[in-house]
Amino acid sequence: MPRYYFNVCCDRFEATDVVGEYCRDRTAAHQEALRAARAIVRKQLSAEELPQRGWIEVEDERHRTILRVPLRSVAY
Repeated sequence: MPRYYFNVCCDRFEATDVVGEYCRDRTAAHQEALRAARAIVRKQLSAEELPQRGWIEVEDERHRTILRVPLRSVAY
């Protein structure tokens, strides 16, 4: 099973995933990125600190960016 990395990027900071997570395929990695984005948005909305621009960048095992999920895409 391939390993994917989920980096969080926004206006104020960047958090690089150095551990990664095993996902069945690219579709499963996309679902995991959406889940993570929802969790971040929920936390930020409750603190009234949602960044204007932010995303989760998904990298494959070779650290090539394969997906970018905007945080705002899961806020609605």
